[in-house]
Amino acid sequence: MKTAIRAGLVAALASATVLAAPAQAATITQKTAVCHSGDFGGSFTLRYDTSGGYHHMLGATTSSGPYIGDAGNLLLRISYRDGFTTHTVYTRSVPTSGTTSLTLPPGVDVPATAVGTASTTFSNGTDSCIATVPIT
Repeated sequence: MKTAIRAGLVAALASATVLAAPAQAATITQKTAVCHSGDFGGSFTLRYDTSGGYHHMLGATTSSGPYIGDAGNLLLRISYRDGFTTHTVYTRSVPTSGTTSLTLPPGVDVPATAVGTASTTFSNGTDSCIATVPIT
């Protein structure tokens, strides 16, 4: 009888013990695009992680020129399409000189089920071009 009770307790305890599944780890993605207009060009790299059904934007690095220290402007735009509607989640225009690093604020998120893009327009006053990366 004691053996049957012990076996029952062991079985009940074993079925009640459930190991927690490991948390879904965020995957950091980095994508780069380049553009050119004559001798002028730009390079745009976007970093984001994916977790909880969203792509969370972390930061971007840009460089433009043909020469180090070329002054100009850049316009960063992050958006996604949901059906026929385009939602812009972030825009920022900054003066740039050569290489610029941008840290994006929390909450710049794109649903993982949507078609997202991030584009940077580079301009030096005479020439301009647009570098675009998909957010997938």
